[in-house]
Amino acid sequence: MIQVTTFFVMAAMSAINAGYLTYKHYQSRNKPLVCPLNHNCSVVTESRWSHFLGIRNEVLGLLFFCGLLAAMLATIIMPAWQATIHLLLRVGTVGGALFSVLLVGIQTFKIRDYCFYCVISAMLSMLVCVNAFFL
Repeated sequence: MIQVTTFFVMAAMSAINAGYLTYKHYQSRNKPLVCPLNHNCSVVTESRWSHFLGIRNEVLGLLFFCGLLAAMLATIIMPAWQATIHLLLRVGTVGGALFSVLLVGIQTFKIRDYCFYCVISAMLSMLVCVNAFFL
């Protein structure tokens, strides 16, 4: 049960983080995103790599993490589907973790600057992925 709780908490934290980035992008286009570290988050969040297939990365993250939360709730509501949903969660979180690694690599080698919120999201993606294998 602790793994389910941890998964849910980390996915919720990730959704809040992605939701904050989405909110800041659409509500304050004239103000740059303030980074708590000595980096320029806007350089990353407004770069040419800030979207995938025409959808902003933070929106994809928000949808991804909300989907994880919904799937976890589905395992509680429909216990007969638990094994199938857990398998889908494992596959999905591996994909999310790999995408996060790709984006951190782009920040490191292409943009040469970091977004604090993006790095936090990547770390949470990794933790959610590891946790999914303990469900």
